Amino acid sequence: MGCGQAKPVDPVPDPEEEARKAREKEEKEKAAREAQEEVERKLKEEEAKAEADRKAKEAEAKRKAEEEARLAEERRNRPITCAITGPPGSIKGKLCELIVAEMGCKHVSVGEATRHAVQNDTPAGRRVQEAKKDGQPVTDELNTEVVVELLTTDALKKSGWILDGLPRSTEQAAAMGDAGAELSKLIVVGISDDELVRRAVGRRMDLETHTLYHLDGLGFPKPPDDPAVLARLTQRKDDTSERVLARLDQYREGNQDVSPSFREVLRVDGTKEPSQLMDEVRGFLRPP
Repeated sequence: MGCGQAKPVDPVPDPEEEARKAREKEEKEKAAREAQEEVERKLKEEEAKAEADRKAKEAEAKRKAEEEARLAEERRNRPITCAITGPPGSIKGKLCELIVAEMGCKHVSVGEATRHAVQNDTPAGRRVQEAKKDGQPVTDELNTEVVVELLTTDALKKSGWILDGLPRSTEQAAAMGDAGAELSKLIVVGISDDELVRRAVGRRMDLETHTLYHLDGLGFPKPPDDPAVLARLTQRKDDTSERVLARLDQYREGNQDVSPSFREVLRVDGTKEPSQLMDEVRGFLRPP
């Protein structure tokens, strides 16, 4: 600095200006804190909502799982109510035996229902006896009544049942349903005429032991390699192709396709052994 020049003097701070700046700084810092607090508050709210939603979803999933488990248990324990149809000579009868043995339900046919009605002197049973006494045939309507009487007893409601050979028509199915029989499931045994003939004509009976064999082992064991047994084997009169085809014609005349009358229908391969079908049948009658 040259000689004679005055030294610059720092400006005197203005107290009011300094106070204003201090207030502005404080306000900015306060606003920043409040903004940060608002962000943190919203974040906590979102986290709390997400946690509440998660717990609600977990609770709903648990409720649904428990409800599904309860319904599954009900299905497993619910008495079986199922009809089964199939042509004469099919595996229908043997399949019924396996179902009854495993599931504990009762096998019901027109004959069994009629005996129950007569033995218990039910109204339908008395009409059956009157018809027989007068030499009159038992009508489909009366057969329907005796069957429904048995199906709706407390004992069969508790045990469940497999109805063999009925209903024979959609009209009979409707009448049975109207009378209180629960017709929801149906098993249909399918098999061709040629296969039924093959199974019948190959059957042989040992007249001494009354044991049934089949030459090809279809449905019955093959005959033993014993000359004495082979010499005793005979073919029954009903096991000819003519008799089988006649029975099938008669069956078709008196039986319709009743599957439209049922909510659930399982069609099984009647060429298989009944034991080979049980997994499929079990899953149908007692779904997991």
